[in-house]
Amino acid sequence: MPTHLRVGGPEYYRLRPDSDIGGEVYERMLLERLPAHGVDVVLGLPKDHGAGDLAPGVTADVLRHGPGLHWLAAPVVLVPYVIRLLRRGRVDLLRGHSVRYCGPSLLLGRAAVRAGPGRASAGVPIVLHHHHFFPRWRALEAAILRRADAVVTVSEYSRLELLAAGVHADRVHVVLDGVARPPQSTPCPELWPGPGLRLLHVGRLEPRKRPSVVLAALGELRRQGVPATLLMAGDGPQRSELLQHVNRAGLADCVRFLGRVSEQLKWQLYDSAELLLFASALEGFGLVVAEAQSRGLPVVAAEGTASSEALEPGLSGLLASPSGPAFAAAVMQLADPARRLEMSARAADFARRFDWDVCAAEVAQVYVDLAAR
Repeated sequence: MPTHLRVGGPEYYRLRPDSDIGGEVYERMLLERLPAHGVDVVLGLPKDHGAGDLAPGVTADVLRHGPGLHWLAAPVVLVPYVIRLLRRGRVDLLRGHSVRYCGPSLLLGRAAVRAGPGRASAGVPIVLHHHHFFPRWRALEAAILRRADAVVTVSEYSRLELLAAGVHADRVHVVLDGVARPPQSTPCPELWPGPGLRLLHVGRLEPRKRPSVVLAALGELRRQGVPATLLMAGDGPQRSELLQHVNRAGLADCVRFLGRVSEQLKWQLYDSAELLLFASALEGFGLVVAEAQSRGLPVVAAEGTASSEALEPGLSGLLASPSGPAFAAAVMQLADPARRLEMSARAADFARRFDWDVCAAEVAQVYVDLAAR
């Protein structure tokens, strides 16, 4: 076994340093830290990837396809790359960050090496990283995951989903995400459109994030006479529809849409808000919730999702059913500044468990143990 384990595979994400996509943040933070824990990485990146300087110990092979290659077409390009990695002995372990995009190519590439000449690398294990199932592709993703030698996932919620899908328990490893911890910023309460409780939503404006629930909660608070205003940080396909709803509901004076925000501004918003509202239906972990908690920001999140593991229910935030009235009722429970202050301290303490260096060390150990077997 070499001093540093060598792992590799194709990479769907561009790994842009300014990306706020959850999966891309996960990859970037993990890949930056794995070499410090004895794991060197070879990435097959698309051309024009824009990743910038990679960490020492991370090597990029620039492939012929550009960003946005559809997962159905991916094996045409990526299987030959996986075969080259194995036949040239460049990796001790294959890793895939995307089940649909990478998994089939890793499995097919290894099978081709097993069936052909020069099979010295045919026993190289495959590890897939899994965050959550996409309902439309659940059966396909489950079939791919069952064929991996190990699966790294990010929450107990996701682990139970994997077991229900038939992935063997001994192959599933839960490793919590981390959160970045930039210095405390100068609060900017003036960004909120008016006086009252400063509410914040961070996330894409798309159906699975359920931003309409947050707007419905604000409308309910207004009907109840609770002064509150809302910042919506994020962009997406529902923006026009949500703007129309705000105007029809008479909420234009207490909602502001910021669009996509920079990383710096996102953390400034966490440091300025008084409550985060997060109604997302589909999360593998709930990174936004964990980030808010790390800044001492209490959260109201939708029950029944992995987000419940990114806060301490009843102590650092509240869980509510994903409806406007239920979210509004939870907000009213936290209208008392003293209770929010108590939750704030608990949130910051709870979030200390979310550490990217710990995450990288635990992932590295999964790789090392599997390669050793």
